[in-house]
Amino acid sequence: MKSPIWLMGLCLISLSLVGCHSLQPKNPGELALENHAFISLWDAYNYCLSGSNTQEIKKSLEVLNSAPKPISLDDSPIPVPKFLKKLSSTRSSRLAVDPRAMAASCSIHLAELASQSADWDTALRTFQSIVKNYPEPQYAFYVSEASRAINEFSSIQPASLSPHDALVR
Repeated sequence: MKSPIWLMGLCLISLSLVGCHSLQPKNPGELALENHAFISLWDAYNYCLSGSNTQEIKKSLEVLNSAPKPISLDDSPIPVPKFLKKLSSTRSSRLAVDPRAMAASCSIHLAELASQSADWDTALRTFQSIVKNYPEPQYAFYVSEASRAINEFSSIQPASLSPHDALVR
């Protein structure tokens, strides 16, 4: 029977043979951004939060969604035993801000703006995408806000069949 100590020793030997650099991003630009790319990302985020045109905000959201994502231990080039994965925390991005949180925040703004503009389909689909695309615990605030809004949608009834008419409670 192989003990956890034996497996941990094997992992340490593997890590020392391959080196810590093997845990670095596989693709160029993953996790790290060039200065101009980060500025572009930050500009898209600022435009998203201050914008009032849903089509333009959708474009900013696409930029934010294309940002690098953190690597998980599941994607590690070195096999890591399950018991070690449970003991480790999620690798954080090397960026000063979390691009996924920026995208989630932008999505909330888009959905709220669409709702205020009576674009119910865009609002509901955007709120639903937040719940679906951000299951990680660090995004619980955004999922909670989206879930609350979805519940509000279920409590309102259309006054007519026209998507541009007001909804009533």
